[in-house]
Amino acid sequence: MGYFMRYITTSEAAITLPIIASALTPAYTLHYEQVDDIADLLLGETFCGTLEINRAGEDIFEDDRHEFREMVGDGATEAERRVLAVLENACAIIAAEVFWEDTDSEAVLARIDPLWNWLFAHYPGLLQADNEGFYDASGLIVERNFML
Repeated sequence: MGYFMRYITTSEAAITLPIIASALTPAYTLHYEQVDDIADLLLGETFCGTLEINRAGEDIFEDDRHEFREMVGDGATEAERRVLAVLENACAIIAAEVFWEDTDSEAVLARIDPLWNWLFAHYPGLLQADNEGFYDASGLIVERNFML
């Protein structure tokens, strides 16, 4: 089982794996699965994780969004209301499943930081990390210790 991180964007601009691949080249490459919206992310020859894009209206997108809303709650704080607004207006979720067997998790997660940095710079939204919570470009804004 892997560790999931999900970038939830409110942008209506197209987001596809080829767009991500062109933004991260030449250091990163994507090796596509049998579906257009799923690919392995590699840094050189090093496997970083599997990426998947889910869009509004798709079952997995709607299920994840529902679960996140329940975990955030009723929006008692400004940060929680911000997360709920992003979830309400979300157009796509870019999910990354990363693995670290016998390696330092921080080193593995650092390998995919350029992906999140690029998404924050080009697509408004928030990053959700399992067992951590929700992040904006400056850091953790809502802590939630849960996994989907």
